Amino acid sequence: QTYDNWELIVVDGESRDLTVEIVRNFSQEDDRIRLINNPNDDGPAQARSLGLTHAKGSFIAFIDSDDLWLPTKLDDQVTFMIEHDHYFTFTSYKKMFTNQSVSKAVISGHNSNTFKQYLRRRGISNSTVMLRKECISAEVLLTVGKSHGEDTLWWLLIMRQGFDAIALQKPLTIYRMVDNSLSTKVMNNQRTVWHSYRNELNLSIAVAAYNYALYLVDVALRRAKFLIKNSL
Repeated sequence: QTYDNWELIVVDGESRDLTVEIVRNFSQEDDRIRLINNPNDDGPAQARSLGLTHAKGSFIAFIDSDDLWLPTKLDDQVTFMIEHDHYFTFTSYKKMFTNQSVSKAVISGHNSNTFKQYLRRRGISNSTVMLRKECISAEVLLTVGKSHGEDTLWWLLIMRQGFDAIALQKPLTIYRMVDNSLSTKVMNNQRTVWHSYRNELNLSIAVAAYNYALYLVDVALRRAKFLIKNSL
């Protein structure tokens, strides 16, 4: 990264590969890199919450283990947030397919997203996000720590506190597609969204159903738009 005032926190959930050895070797060469062992691994959300309790910086960014940042990602995003006094931002991104090719199409979210708007929208990918630490309340940590990997709930809880999500419309992140069943993943995400609306956000059945229907339409339209753009 062109931005050098960073710390990297790697949360390891008893991985069986060489992750621990590799991270330890890097941390011996660069003390900005820290390894946090997580023997009670309960999924990405719990690991994220654990990492946040160890973070020292004013800005928090997330990156999943299989995604990529462009070299200026941190630099551009920190500058954007400081210049405009934003608290919650995300970037555009591209997809990397299983054959290692990168999509021509850029995936972008709406310029500004409130809690009520994002109940019926999508467009924020975990590895594109940067937050000021003030956004992370004890309630958010506790709730997300119990949620099994549904990023949408995380963003909605933060927006509900009054922090709108603002887009930096530059493709600074690469989302790597994994080789598993897309249809199964989509179905699981949809079930989790409904569960979040009813059980975590405590929306009434009518409000949850209305926003859930619009969310499904938005997902379908975004997917169609991506396929059309990428085929041109």
